[in-house]
Amino acid sequence: MTKIQIPYGTKQIDLEIEEAELLDVEEGDSRRTATTDNVDVIKDALRKPLSTKRLREIMATKNPKTIVIVVDDHTRDTPTEMMLDALTEEIGEAHKDNITLLVACGTHSPPTEEDLKRILGKYFNQYTIKIHDCDAEDLVHVGTTSRGTPVSLNRNYVEADMKILTGDITLHYYAGFGGGRKSILPGISAREAIKKNHALLVDEHARTANLERNPVHLDMSEAAAFAPPEFVLNIIASGNGNVVDAYAGDLHEVLHKGVEVAKDLFCRETHELFDILVVSAGGFPKDRDLYQATKAIENCYRAVVPGGKLILVAECRDGIGDPYFESWMNDSATYEEAEEAIKTNFVLGGHKAYYMRKVMKHLGLSIVSELDAHLLRRWQIKTYMSVGEALAGVKKDKVKIGIVRKGLDALIMRR
Repeated sequence: MTKIQIPYGTKQIDLEIEEAELLDVEEGDSRRTATTDNVDVIKDALRKPLSTKRLREIMATKNPKTIVIVVDDHTRDTPTEMMLDALTEEIGEAHKDNITLLVACGTHSPPTEEDLKRILGKYFNQYTIKIHDCDAEDLVHVGTTSRGTPVSLNRNYVEADMKILTGDITLHYYAGFGGGRKSILPGISAREAIKKNHALLVDEHARTANLERNPVHLDMSEAAAFAPPEFVLNIIASGNGNVVDAYAGDLHEVLHKGVEVAKDLFCRETHELFDILVVSAGGFPKDRDLYQATKAIENCYRAVVPGGKLILVAECRDGIGDPYFESWMNDSATYEEAEEAIKTNFVLGGHKAYYMRKVMKHLGLSIVSELDAHLLRRWQIKTYMSVGEALAGVKKDKVKIGIVRKGLDALIMRR
């Protein structure tokens, strides 16, 4: 009997199980020794920027009066405070009073004060903080992409003398990968721009870990080009939070280099499909609500046999997380209905229902969470109080069981 710990909110669930295959991606990278400090990895990237001068040299030349640093919001677990440590050292004391931190929320609800303290650490009280509002009246129109996306961005960012993006490069289920251009669209864009861009997700090339001919990615890149940053700092972190690599400098170069590392780190191939796959979203904040946690389902469902079972383990302390997601799940009982709705009346949030129903067309979905069981059953989703209960009665010697502990950080596919 093997004991496995599965992330659930801010704690770990103990699961004792026989004959289960653990499908975690590697927690490290051979290019970094076990003793390499995360901050040193980031500082090393700043010392050797890609296709730009060092940030301190750019600062000396521009002498900016306003500096905006875009940071990830509360739905990510990017080591923002650590990145700000390295950036502020590079920027220098003379410019620290000119810094504004802009939280890239996209269409997410704004972070609470508690969220901001967790994200920013000591910088919560040091710098001016702005929270992006995708519905603000003072957004600045900067252009329209070739795919017809009207791009309006946060005024603080557009009017800044110095624009810096931060973030992490990880898997994204229709943009291919996060990082880089995604800090601008959707991060600090208008709702209409985000809605138009995300409607491109029905294209077959808009999928996890793919940038080639991916219209969502290409549209985001066009949008970013209307108001490009002077400098970008992106990290790639393993599921345990260790910074595996970091790149700084030019927007496109940083993304290109980072994606190659992320592919090696997050993509896992398996020789066989599983009858049952237990998938944790990865704990808080990745499982703070179902809206975020569904990404783990999309990342892992291809490793389940048709008609098999996927058990999502996600606390969801904040509930469903989006009213449109909930409404569309109520209104679209099948994948075909959700697909038609996406094509005829795209609404942000509704796209999560499209992905959920797509998965449910191929397999049985169960969830271990704090969510309303009655609501989930109405959506034809089985609910359980524990993983043990979900696996009760399963003849484990008759079926192949897999376990993924960091579902948002792992793309599991058959070789």
